[in-house]
Amino acid sequence: MDAWALSELSGTQLWDARCNRSLVAICDRLSAHPGMSLSAALGPGLRQSAHRITSDERVDVDDLLVGHRQETAQRCREHSLILAVQDTTEVDYTSHKSKTGLGPLTSVRNQGLLAHGVMAVDPSGLPMGVLGVSIWARDPNQIGKRKTRNHRPTAQKESRKWLDGLAIVEQSLPANQQVLLIQDREADIFAFLATPRRDTVHILVRACHPRLVEVAGNGSPMKLTEAIASAPVLGTFDVSVPRKPGEPERTATLALQIMEAKALPPANQLPGEPNEPQPIWVLQATEVSSSAKQPIHWLLISTLAVHDLKMGCQMVAYYTRRWMIERLHYTLKSGCQVERLQVDDAHTLGNVLALYYMVAWRLLYVTHLARAEPNKAANTILDRTEILVLSHLAKRKITTVQEAITEIAKVGGYTPYKGAKPPGVKVMWNGLRQIEAMAQGWAMALASNGKYESS
Repeated sequence: MDAWALSELSGTQLWDARCNRSLVAICDRLSAHPGMSLSAALGPGLRQSAHRITSDERVDVDDLLVGHRQETAQRCREHSLILAVQDTTEVDYTSHKSKTGLGPLTSVRNQGLLAHGVMAVDPSGLPMGVLGVSIWARDPNQIGKRKTRNHRPTAQKESRKWLDGLAIVEQSLPANQQVLLIQDREADIFAFLATPRRDTVHILVRACHPRLVEVAGNGSPMKLTEAIASAPVLGTFDVSVPRKPGEPERTATLALQIMEAKALPPANQLPGEPNEPQPIWVLQATEVSSSAKQPIHWLLISTLAVHDLKMGCQMVAYYTRRWMIERLHYTLKSGCQVERLQVDDAHTLGNVLALYYMVAWRLLYVTHLARAEPNKAANTILDRTEILVLSHLAKRKITTVQEAITEIAKVGGYTPYKGAKPPGVKVMWNGLRQIEAMAQGWAMALASNGKYESS
């Protein structure tokens, strides 16, 4: 499967061509063995190369991702609209006492790093690639300063990560690329809404604050929740809701309200911060007749005009694609086991995490490709030997991505009974790991040609 790594890293140029070749081999091995320790996955030689590259002070996360970002932008050009989803995850290393350069997490007793990822997704939900990653340790001296957040400019707060994510999108994708940048409630800050953007880039964020808005025809500002409550229900539609702890995957029926308004800046806005009202469209999607523990109630703010029910339904569907960044972080931590990495300093650890972001994307991409483009050739995701192994296991010729994914998932423990859900990431990484081992054995057997058989 090294073809994917060679393609993704072709634009990444380190200080030595040998390092470039090593980086391709490193990512290929990590992809083939996502749940193994770094040393077990790479072996002694590549482990030393990985340490030499990732520990070098001249190398940072952006340097390692530049080639992948270029390939991601190239894939995005095939789509008239790209969804860029961003979110933050905590990488907990509390039990790793030897690590240096860590910082407190949400629980100040826990130590680790924060990783903020931005991923490009096509409208169908197929992950196009990672546009950027920011990795940092929280400053212990900032703990307890939450009460002063209204007295500090955005540039001095962690919430600047949303603005940095917007900058990453505009740096990574061409100016004529239509982009909808999607994020959850934590990103509902006025500075983010008011940050200058290209005309081709818009924001979709879930509302969190009871901010004041101006609505045409109303004499005075109103709270956002009160204003949207008075908007008429335009109709209902269904969305698929992924499973959650204690709740299975389900289909929810939502009633939709839409309103045009202007978001007003906070009353305590600091000098120098954005202070002009921002034109927005507000969407409220409320689940009807639900027995779920937490029925859906999404209050969304968009900078892209939403004029009717059809467009409103599409925007809510786009919002559900935000879960892909959560799946990326789930794959990073549960599949790639990055919280078990035996790397001692934060700089090296951050660079290793950047490589694993590419590996986690690759696992997600392979998993979802069968749903988005089932008839693509199997050699899109597998090499010749792996296809031969799968064909042997299936007792039939494997030619398409759909066939390959099903057989890989079966090796990983998936049962494709009638009505079964498509295979998930977990069975896919289990299957890929075993197929890689089988392919290596197959290749070794062919290469030996009976050389070591006993007489």
